[in-house]
Amino acid sequence: MTSSPSLSQVLLPALEASRAGDARGFQALQRAAAPSLLAVAQRFLSEARHVDDVTHDTLMLAWQNAHCQAKSELSPEGWLFAVLASRLHSLLTAKGALASSGGVFDPIPAQRQGAALWQLAQTLAPVPPGEALSRRLEQRLQDLRRAPGLPLTPTGETVHPPLYDRRLRRRMLRSRVAYQAKMAFQHALGRPFEDFLFRRWQRNREACRTLEQQGLPRRSLESALGERLDLEIDPRRLVRGFSYPDGFPDRLERRKASNLFLWEGDWDRPRHYLADSGHVRFIQDIWRHRLAPEESDTFQQLEASRLSGNPMRSHHRGMLLDSRERILEYLRLYLLYMEDMACFGFDAGAGKDRLGVAVDRRGQLIKINKGLHRLAMAQVLGLPRITVRVRSVHRAWWDEQTRDCGGEEALERLVSALRRCTPAPE
Repeated sequence: MTSSPSLSQVLLPALEASRAGDARGFQALQRAAAPSLLAVAQRFLSEARHVDDVTHDTLMLAWQNAHCQAKSELSPEGWLFAVLASRLHSLLTAKGALASSGGVFDPIPAQRQGAALWQLAQTLAPVPPGEALSRRLEQRLQDLRRAPGLPLTPTGETVHPPLYDRRLRRRMLRSRVAYQAKMAFQHALGRPFEDFLFRRWQRNREACRTLEQQGLPRRSLESALGERLDLEIDPRRLVRGFSYPDGFPDRLERRKASNLFLWEGDWDRPRHYLADSGHVRFIQDIWRHRLAPEESDTFQQLEASRLSGNPMRSHHRGMLLDSRERILEYLRLYLLYMEDMACFGFDAGAGKDRLGVAVDRRGQLIKINKGLHRLAMAQVLGLPRITVRVRSVHRAWWDEQTRDCGGEEALERLVSALRRCTPAPE
């Protein structure tokens, strides 16, 4: 007896429903695929909790990335078991059962192994989920159903239901209203005026030379150039970071700089190294302890804060870590982000912001505070390439590249010069 007929018949419509964000897609997916995934996972793993973890994560990754299957050359079954192959590889490497290559799991072998695992699944008797996994999957289904009814974060993202606490609701709603009012003002008055002046500058109107002297509106320039500001780099070479408080000690200048594309002064003089940042230490710590997150330094710190009556809370992310279970869920959420990146690669459009960099006076790239966690994940996983977006450049470098020309000619010279920019060395 094999699981082939039922899985083949149900998997494609389940993935189609998942692509539409329908929670019933996840329900159909786990009912159809969990027994086959469990049967294969048990052939490689001896501990029940690891088998459950791999099966749970494979289903969640498939649900979240169902749109990728539509673009894949693999069959739905081969694609699903390629996700399983990636997750298995990650766990077996963590256990020391596989030699680590020092890099991310190559998706090409994952696809081949996915086909092999699917063939193996057809020779195995399906294994029904145990009580613990069934409860876990049912809770995930309830979370997916709850999510649309929960308040959005101030910037409009969906909260992660297990981490949300209704005591955050009032402050989240207040911040959301304030953020929407700010965006409405920008949309109605700020941006149209900036765009009007920027278009005049693009035509090189002499009357708008002062706009360049003031620093050029970042949002208008980014809207005009779009992906032409994107660069492909090796994430492991991006080692220098930037601190707004150190680069712009004056708060008014700091606020002004966030809206400008050209930055003046010595903001690129202070040297900050990403290896010393809390973001990198956090990601390294939880990945090193991914088999037992409760043994990580991060868990111990968060648990100590909780026990002292000061649990970590963030209304900007809609979360309150006031229990051991919520702390573990928070760590597992980031670990799932990493498993997603290991399986599907770096997605430049993921997250609310592009992974931003600035160009210093030497034409070298420095990381700014957009996408720091995602960069740390790519570095820890060993991804060979990622996409970054240039958010600002030093005026001295701009003047050197544009040589006093303006408008479209200056933009074309900028785009050409950006192709020669490389990450700043240590």
